Amino acid sequence: MIKFEGFTVPENQKLIASVMILKTASAKAKAALLSGNLIHFRTWFDGTGKNAHLMKVSSIVKEIDDAMRTRPITFVNATGNAIDRGEKGLCGYVWLMRNRGPGDKFSKMIHAGSGMRVLLVPRTHGGRIGDLAETMYHELSHKVGGTKDITYDVTTCKQNALHAPQKAALNAENYNRFLGEYLQ
Repeated sequence: MIKFEGFTVPENQKLIASVMILKTASAKAKAALLSGNLIHFRTWFDGTGKNAHLMKVSSIVKEIDDAMRTRPITFVNATGNAIDRGEKGLCGYVWLMRNRGPGDKFSKMIHAGSGMRVLLVPRTHGGRIGDLAETMYHELSHKVGGTKDITYDVTTCKQNALHAPQKAALNAENYNRFLGEYLQ
């Protein structure tokens, strides 16, 4: 069940439309990977042809798809909050905090916050439903797949797929762009 919190009626309508195309595109992306259709995987995750990290990417894509279909997710309007003002145009985000292990030996970044809450700033999309759907997917890749924001640059995303597939498989923007292939 997907809910929206703090948005206007017109924003809610766009969000609902975005979620509808997001679910369709996500199912297509998952089906492509599961059937062995790796054309878009190679564009966004491994252009070397070695299919490095195929299992990792497939798992994250499946987890995002499963989460949208089975888990309660709340998209929250973050317009005007302190992070929105500080980031100057960042659209969506999840909370990250450092988990300190014994002696900091096991320290890592973890996603925090209450359940599956994703903060969005809808004005950054200019009403583009597909763009909003891609951002939702990007943020869900953080939540369920532990991805990071290594780069937002499309050219760098593609270059990482060619020369550094491990970075591509870890970068949330690559998942965003991968989903975009299935929005048409």
